[in-house]
Amino acid sequence: MNQRLFESLKAYSESDNYPFHMPGHKRNPESGSLAQFYQYDITEIDGFDNLHEPESLIKDAQERAAKLYHSKETYFLVNGSTAGILSAISASAVRGDKLIISRNCHKAVYHAAFLNRMELHYVYPQKVKGYEIGGPVIKEDIKKEIECILSREKNDIERSEVKEGWKKIAGVVITSPTYDGIVSDIKGIAQLVHSYDIPLIVDQAHGAHFGMHPDYPANAVDEGADIVIHSVHKTLPAPTQTALLHSNGKLIDEEILKRYLRIYQTSSPSYLLMAGIDEAVSLAQKEAGSRLDELLFLRNSFLNEMKKCRNIQICPFTEPGKLVISVKESAMTGQRLYDILREKYHLQMEMAAGSYVIAILSMMDQREGFERLLRALQEIDALAAAEEDISDQEAEYWESSWWQADLHPHINMNLWEAYRMPFEELTFEEAEGKTAAEFINLYPPGIPLLVPGERVEKNLIKLICDYLLRGYHVQGVYDNKIRVLRNSGITLL
Repeated sequence: MNQRLFESLKAYSESDNYPFHMPGHKRNPESGSLAQFYQYDITEIDGFDNLHEPESLIKDAQERAAKLYHSKETYFLVNGSTAGILSAISASAVRGDKLIISRNCHKAVYHAAFLNRMELHYVYPQKVKGYEIGGPVIKEDIKKEIECILSREKNDIERSEVKEGWKKIAGVVITSPTYDGIVSDIKGIAQLVHSYDIPLIVDQAHGAHFGMHPDYPANAVDEGADIVIHSVHKTLPAPTQTALLHSNGKLIDEEILKRYLRIYQTSSPSYLLMAGIDEAVSLAQKEAGSRLDELLFLRNSFLNEMKKCRNIQICPFTEPGKLVISVKESAMTGQRLYDILREKYHLQMEMAAGSYVIAILSMMDQREGFERLLRALQEIDALAAAEEDISDQEAEYWESSWWQADLHPHINMNLWEAYRMPFEELTFEEAEGKTAAEFINLYPPGIPLLVPGERVEKNLIKLICDYLLRGYHVQGVYDNKIRVLRNSGITLL
């Protein structure tokens, strides 16, 4: 058959089949404002396959995606990349209880560790010189962490017995690109961890466009990762909540992986979402090269014009799909720039951070968007020099921001233990020195500043207060209080 999923849905909607089945809108044109979309919205009826046991339409669609990314197996995700991350780490957990992760992983990685009672071991990203963003994770740091774990397991026994310790490392999880667009050496890291017989899981949610143009990084499948997760909705023309999981190699059992995909994904997957994935894959196969060519032309023209700005800079170290627009040389914060762009120029950025905002670029961007952003930034840049009064007000902020805080919280207790225990809500001052009971993070991007089980440090409290003072959205803070463990050893079941 090999017919695209949407083509089949369209043909069915135009037939005279009457739906005595779910969904409840019955494809009735009077079923509300979204009725035009409902005509393609069905359940698992005859002829339309099943995501959890695909044999025809969905199987063909997944194989098309696998061909695009050169993967052995590709699975559609309708519960977002989160479902893929939970499934991948859960499948790796049968190998052992220790998980090495980059500290800037998305909170879904931590949730997977919690669910599987895994012991987390961190590698910290490098810093990007001149810009307040996290850099790549380097393989030397991963090697050190692996060797550290093995040395503790070894206890001076023979190397033949140490190999049993290797099985206790479930896997290594890396985020590349990061939310800021920084890419790690996935090929080198894959070769390293495979030499220890350890699988590599890459959260490449922001890199679904990788490998489709020579001026973009290769995708992590081609670089040797065992499992790669792509959020197609982030950088490809697909609906929100859609993603792909690619599986390669033999270090993670395929049947166990599929079992967890069935657990973490809905039993009633949306055919609209699956059709959206299939359509995005089809467009990428046919047009990615030419569209990314045009995007690069627009981006490079934009960058050349931005060189004229004195106070606003574009970080040169990101992959081409991201613009990190820095105001570190000016008197304003990233949040202020974000607000001005949204309120005055009607330009909605992806997120604001301490000294920068992020814009996501995709192959569907248009010239008008670049022109409007360029005009706005040039106007703001011209005005920034006149705002000297803000400099004194912000001076203390720069001294206490996260890149100065050098956060390496001490781990008092495993995440999976702490997240189950009774807690109390205390003021920041009262919480200092106690053990966190809840995640604290900026959202977006959802990377934890503090993880349950870690000690609440003074520098972290100051950072959180600074973020709140300047209007950032900090999750895990409740009426200026945070949750810490009670003085109790009772674990909630």
